[in-house]
Amino acid sequence: MKRVLLAIVALIAVLAAVLVFNAMRATAPEAAGGAPLAVTVDSAGAIARFAKSLTYPTISWDPGTHPVDSAAFRGFQAHLAESFPLVHTTLKHEVVNHLSLLYTWPGSNPALDPVVLMGHQDVVPVIPGTEARWEQPPFSGAIAGGFVWGRGSLDDKLTVLATLEAIETLLRQGFQPKHTIYLAFGHDEEIGGEAGAQALRDTLVGRGLKRAALVLDEGGAIADGSMLGVPGKVALIGVSEKGFLSLELSMKGAGGHSSTPPAHTAIGQIAQVIEKLEAAPFPATLDGPTRGMLEALAPTMPFGKRLAMANLWLLKPLIASAMLAQPQSAAMLRTTTAVTMVNGGVKTNVLPIDAKAVVNFRIRPGETIASVKERVRQIVNDTAVTITDLGFHTEPSPVSDANGAGFKALAHAVRDEFGASGVTTAPYLVIGGTDARYWSGLSTQTFRFMGAPIEADGLTRVHGTNERAPLGSYVSSVRYLVRLVHNTDDIP
Repeated sequence: MKRVLLAIVALIAVLAAVLVFNAMRATAPEAAGGAPLAVTVDSAGAIARFAKSLTYPTISWDPGTHPVDSAAFRGFQAHLAESFPLVHTTLKHEVVNHLSLLYTWPGSNPALDPVVLMGHQDVVPVIPGTEARWEQPPFSGAIAGGFVWGRGSLDDKLTVLATLEAIETLLRQGFQPKHTIYLAFGHDEEIGGEAGAQALRDTLVGRGLKRAALVLDEGGAIADGSMLGVPGKVALIGVSEKGFLSLELSMKGAGGHSSTPPAHTAIGQIAQVIEKLEAAPFPATLDGPTRGMLEALAPTMPFGKRLAMANLWLLKPLIASAMLAQPQSAAMLRTTTAVTMVNGGVKTNVLPIDAKAVVNFRIRPGETIASVKERVRQIVNDTAVTITDLGFHTEPSPVSDANGAGFKALAHAVRDEFGASGVTTAPYLVIGGTDARYWSGLSTQTFRFMGAPIEADGLTRVHGTNERAPLGSYVSSVRYLVRLVHNTDDIP
């Protein structure tokens, strides 16, 4: 018995030593050597040009609800032409599919695969009746309190204007990239991007494009590290995005007078189906981009957290359980189920003939549209329920290589702009959707990152009330993009 106890103690000691050793060897990657590039930007002019861009209501409404306001898009594009004269006289400029924009900057080495810098011109509408809740009118482009205010200030005119501002700055300096650079700005990202980003991609593929050295779109941002338990700032660079699927579940009822109801009306039956789905969430898995994010952040964490993150082989279940306690982090681990619409009945004293519910799924990498549908069928397990695809859907994007030259170029630009000791870069799973989905098949270096620090409540302002961008964040985003374009010369 004594030998058994000694053996157990020895095993515990060895295990503890392994855990501590793994935590001690978790170190951040070395920063690139050399002094950062000196970047000068016309900050006041850049902010003014950005602010004016927000005065054009380039809204994407749900299909069939409102006509496209082409005049708003044309006005916005005229503003771009006036604001960035070198871009519009030096680069080839095209309008694709009526409203999307494509710029081509030929590189000095045509043998190299091109770089694609993306963004979208459209914005979501302001919910009617909420305008008075805005501190500044939503399409005013007001500059007040250290912010630029307006719909699109974060999503996504910040990216479009910062990209053009950076290219204009580089042209003014006489810079010539080695890679050909495409600027691709779609006009319908907020409703799926099929007429915009997909058409832009198809245009270039039709001209012979087979691969891209780097594709960069909106997505992650620079956040306060305290949100993730690390000091300083964290640059979350999206290496993949979840898929999108909406299913309509419908049931038929007999109808009739409400004075003689059945045990469950069609609405009651659809409610039971909803309850089944919400009671059976998809399995949670701590792998892929989310695991990569935790491993990248581990070296900067306090020792206790670093020990846990450096030993996911043993402690993964505990960490996953903690992440599942919060909706934001839980969404990184599983395909999510969200009942977003319910409809049934026409009058207070009439039994409904039918009832419908719309359920939206954001699909994690590793699962597919087909696997989600099959799981829903198994959970519902009722032939009386009709399950129908509803509108736009897309598979999860392939996971890009966070060890590749494109990611390193991004990380280098971030460190040079925000300070190597003050920011940690990490791969990240984008739980929403971007136009980059259409390009990920052309490059293993497809990333989603806007390069701007955001406020702690910034995500609630995107698509919400009082959307705004800090002035300093916008200027930093421009400088970061100037650095990035320089860094693309190092991508083979």
